Amino acid sequence: MEKPLRELLIERMKSGDPYFNYCHWPYEPPASGNGKLRPSVLLFKAVNEMPHAAWGTMILQAIQRGIGDFRSIYGVKRVDGEWALEIYIYDYERQGRLVSIERLEEATEGLLRFPQTADPRLPYFMFSFDLTERAAQQNGVLDVVHLYIGNPGSQVSSGIAYEFSAGGRQLENYYFFFDAQKQQKEIVDKLECSVYCDTWRVSLDDLYRPELRDCQTICLANKRTCDTIYFSGVNIDQLLFFLNWQQYPDGYIRFVEERHHELDHLLYDVGVDYRANGEQIQFVKHGFYGVF
Repeated sequence: MEKPLRELLIERMKSGDPYFNYCHWPYEPPASGNGKLRPSVLLFKAVNEMPHAAWGTMILQAIQRGIGDFRSIYGVKRVDGEWALEIYIYDYERQGRLVSIERLEEATEGLLRFPQTADPRLPYFMFSFDLTERAAQQNGVLDVVHLYIGNPGSQVSSGIAYEFSAGGRQLENYYFFFDAQKQQKEIVDKLECSVYCDTWRVSLDDLYRPELRDCQTICLANKRTCDTIYFSGVNIDQLLFFLNWQQYPDGYIRFVEERHHELDHLLYDVGVDYRANGEQIQFVKHGFYGVF
């Protein structure tokens, strides 16, 4: 049974509820969360501002019913001043996974329909998809699904993303994870190896923000048309800094500010896609992440 939005915006943590970051890795909360808001509150607040709000809310609840609470990751994003939403499903058992693309399609009882992808024996540990207005108009038919596999041989945790659609498959991104405190030199070295940002012409502080460096993990990605930096394990004050830095809507920022004391038990993950035009860094997409 679906819940009305007013209930989704006040859902609260219970004793024993888990805490996961955007890689679905567990973490210890920085404060007691009993009776405070669930991270899904930030998701449903943003979805309510999207053109396909009713459909998106229905689909998200279908995913929760199908595979369980705290099992899926959301990415709430802004692209060209508009909201966007991507959902990520992890299962690190790979070929022994319980939640595959086929399993999710079945669990949502046909509300989501995925394009044909690779053989299920492919050892992917995560797949993701966008809940767009186009998908809503197509009654849940998704044009694209993204598969993520490991990248053995790297000295840091690393992954590769591929896009699958009716037109075939293609390489999308490489991801590299660093300890945010112990590997700062390696992070800078990696940032400087970019064809999309002449780091000798820009200030790295405008990208590798000092306000966000005090976190747990930095992930750097190389994509087809840009690069990306993710800060994982930031607190509520750092999340608010990020929302202001990337100019999220004032009403959304106020929503978070007014609930600061009910969101301070959570850690957050934030990221920006960027490229530079001379001395000016252009942020082409940015988002924050949580579990639902």
